[in-house]
Amino acid sequence: MSLLSLLVGVLLLNGVGQVTSKAIHSFAGPYIAFVHTVFPCPSLRLAEVSVRASHFNPLKPFDKQTVQGYARSSYNVTDNFLTKVTMAVRSNNQWKENAFVFTFPNSGCTAIRDHLPDLFRVIAKHSGASMNKKDPCLIPGGSYKFKNESVSWTAPHFPVMPYGRYKFHMAAYFMNLTKAEAEPRFCVSCDCEIVPKPIADP
Repeated sequence: MSLLSLLVGVLLLNGVGQVTSKAIHSFAGPYIAFVHTVFPCPSLRLAEVSVRASHFNPLKPFDKQTVQGYARSSYNVTDNFLTKVTMAVRSNNQWKENAFVFTFPNSGCTAIRDHLPDLFRVIAKHSGASMNKKDPCLIPGGSYKFKNESVSWTAPHFPVMPYGRYKFHMAAYFMNLTKAEAEPRFCVSCDCEIVPKPIADP
């Protein structure tokens, strides 16, 4: 599933989501996002990811990170999920929890494909999922290993973001009609950072 989705992450908001914010940063603008670490969080573990990202070089900010690891899902990932995302922000040497809260009803696969397209490209390469937005979004269940895959974490629908260090937490709950399960089928967290994007690629 969404490495961030990873992820994702990646993971990120679309027009049907709800957003609340308790913290507004002083500086925001065009950005480059990168990942420090990715780690699991409590869930039914019907899907999981294990990801290790390469070191981000601030002297070469346009170089994409590479990732290696595996993804596993016991079911096909479609759009019948309620996805909850929380973002804690690092301030004064501590995490301020729930600085941003996102909810995505009836989403899942499409949210990844729309908001983290480069990550979805990696998922599609190894799972056989279609990248054609005219096709129903579906990531086939199974186990997939990947190694030395370059990936951009930038979300094209969010060209401007507040700069800072974040703890990103995403949990996906299966939805039956309008009701979601009490416990997530999948959960992932990552320590990530959003930094100003240089004006031009040197």
